Amino acid sequence: MDDLRRLYREALVARIDALQVARQAFLAGDQEGVDSIRRLAHTLKGSGGTYGFPEITEAAEALEAGEADQAIPLLDTLLGILREVASSGDERKFGLLIIEDDPVTSRILQSRLAGANREIFAVETAAAAEKVLEGEDIAIILLDLILPDTDGRNFLVNIRERPELAGLPVIITSVKGSASTKAECFALGADEYFEKPIDYEVLSAAVAAKLQRSGELVRESRTDPLTGLPNRAAFHEAFKRAQSLASRSRESLSLAILDLDHFKSVNDTYGHGLGDEVLRRLGPVITGALRQTDFLARWGGEEFVILFPKAGVAGSTRALQKALDAFGQEEFGGAKGVSFQVTFSAGVTAVWDKVNVGEAVAMADRLLYRAKSGGRNRILNEAVSASPEKKKILLAEDDEVTAAVIKHRLSREGFEVIHFSDGAAALKGASDLEVSLAILDVKMPGIDGFELLERLRQIPPYRKIPIVMLTSMGSEKDIVRGFESGADDYIMKPFSPVELLARIRRLIRAR
Repeated sequence: MDDLRRLYREALVARIDALQVARQAFLAGDQEGVDSIRRLAHTLKGSGGTYGFPEITEAAEALEAGEADQAIPLLDTLLGILREVASSGDERKFGLLIIEDDPVTSRILQSRLAGANREIFAVETAAAAEKVLEGEDIAIILLDLILPDTDGRNFLVNIRERPELAGLPVIITSVKGSASTKAECFALGADEYFEKPIDYEVLSAAVAAKLQRSGELVRESRTDPLTGLPNRAAFHEAFKRAQSLASRSRESLSLAILDLDHFKSVNDTYGHGLGDEVLRRLGPVITGALRQTDFLARWGGEEFVILFPKAGVAGSTRALQKALDAFGQEEFGGAKGVSFQVTFSAGVTAVWDKVNVGEAVAMADRLLYRAKSGGRNRILNEAVSASPEKKKILLAEDDEVTAAVIKHRLSREGFEVIHFSDGAAALKGASDLEVSLAILDVKMPGIDGFELLERLRQIPPYRKIPIVMLTSMGSEKDIVRGFESGADDYIMKPFSPVELLARIRRLIRAR
């Protein structure tokens, strides 16, 4: 709702400008101004209360129903309320980038487009504009075509060729008013074209409308539909901004990744509907325990990520522990009045200047895995020691080279690999082993991987552990047979050891 209120406040800027233009037309005796005032008042009457501003609804209703001789006082009252609401709030501001080499025009644009919910960046060259785009979150660009270092159309082409900026609204302002120039700019991706001298009232309304629509589209594309939290794309953007700010201000930045404990069991036992309810309720509980400046997003599945600006690892860990304590007290209702609680595990790491988001998440994920292995319902960072018992993995693989690669990689990650060179030996040894996962090669002498899989599933301890099939045969028939026999995953040879490790971690974590 806060995001919607912010967008509504931004939209009011266009309404204010339109009402001011209509006010002048009304005073000049223009009937079109009267009609415009009543239409705008009618729209505001319906939307004000919806977004939590009943004072707008009340003033707009009075204006719409009022007599003609009271129109100006009632309109001025409404305009005063609209300006107050539009300037309220402390949400993140919209960034406006003005690229204009004429200082007089630039100052006028900055003055006319200023607003409480806006941050304006004014530059004279394309090179300076590039620096702003690198470090700031820009919502709209106003671009002059005649610049000291390039033609504005070249800059426009550059913007539209970059995926992260391709949807950014661009408004052209230029003394060039020929039809061919305008047509070319629209063909290159311009959203609006204003010929100088500029009608600043109309430009202001156009900017406000573009910001509102752009904000709505960005909100939809950056929001997880189930939880309403920012999604992975939004987190990538927030990470870039936070890292840049931390680097400039020389302040700490930390990142955490958390994963719900035994979430697969929640879905299996209580159904996916209740599982979704757990995911939805996690967001408000976590954010309620964190600072307003901390940034929580859904990473995917039952994983969530958090940015902690201006916070070291120790402080971030304490804050997340507070959130864990709060979430652990939440009760969820299952079938027949049975209630249950859910916990999570997390890893917290520091974010350095040269680390990208993938590397930072991977560092936190290694700590998360250790937290899971150490018993779950806990938060780890590099300073918190956790030495869980090594998880054992059964490996049935007759190719010694492949087996050596798997053993080397998994041993480096803290697993203990028990290797058997054939299916019969693996089956015989399995009964005396307590393992967390099994990797079975499909093609082995004697008992092949399919038969070994079926017979292992008959042994009670192996009925629920993850079993991965390793094969060079990729026929659909073989894959179907493996899954029907109880396999949890399939990996094709030749395989990436990194991918194998990621899948093993995922399967063990889900149990």
